[in-house]
Formats: sequence, C-alpha cells, structure tokens
Amino acid sequence: MTSGTSTLVTTGSRTCLDLLSSNSVTLPITWNTGDTSTLSGNSVVNVVGAVNQTEVTGTVTSGLFAGDTFVMNVTGAATDILLCTAGLGTVSSLYDTITLEITSL
Repeated sequence: MTSGTSTLVTTGSRTCLDLLSSNSVTLPITWNTGDTSTLSGNSVVNVVGAVNQTEVTGTVTSGLFAGDTFVMNVTGAATDILLCTAGLGTVSSLYDTITLEITSL
C-alpha cells in the first residue's frame, strides 16, 4: 500500500465562526490496494494568520487498521481568512494539505 483517497465536501453557506468550530468526523478511505478503512474522531481547529489548522484524532472503526488510532493534520491557507477573522468578509474556498498517521496499538 502506498496511498489512499477520500473526499470530504461541504456545501452551503458557512460563517466565519464555523472555521473555528470543532466537529466529530467520519472519514471513509479507499486504499490503492482496494481495501477500505473508516476513521472516526474529533477535530480541534486553530486559525493562525491566514492559515486554518485542524487536527483530527480518533480511531479506525472498520476495515483495514480497525482498532488502531490516528492523527490527521489538515492545513489550508487562504487570504480570505484574514478578512473573515477581522469581520470583513467570508472565505469563498479553502484547499487543504492533509497528513495522516495511523498507529498500531
């Protein structure tokens, strides 16, 4: 196994306060071998300058690596974030870089 894919799309209008909201997350992953995993965890969000940083921690609840823990770091920069946190606008889009580490128990 060398990679996996997953898609998380949110639609609709979100407020600037939504950028800082912590959420529960369920994420299905399909690995390049065809195996699948489902990750379930909780997120903690911080905004530093124009960068939205999210850390999700939890457990692989099914499939490959079931029972193992994970940490997923999500980082997305957008100049709109500065306007949003200053109360002067909204964030029209945010594209993230994601790293995932699964640790066997």
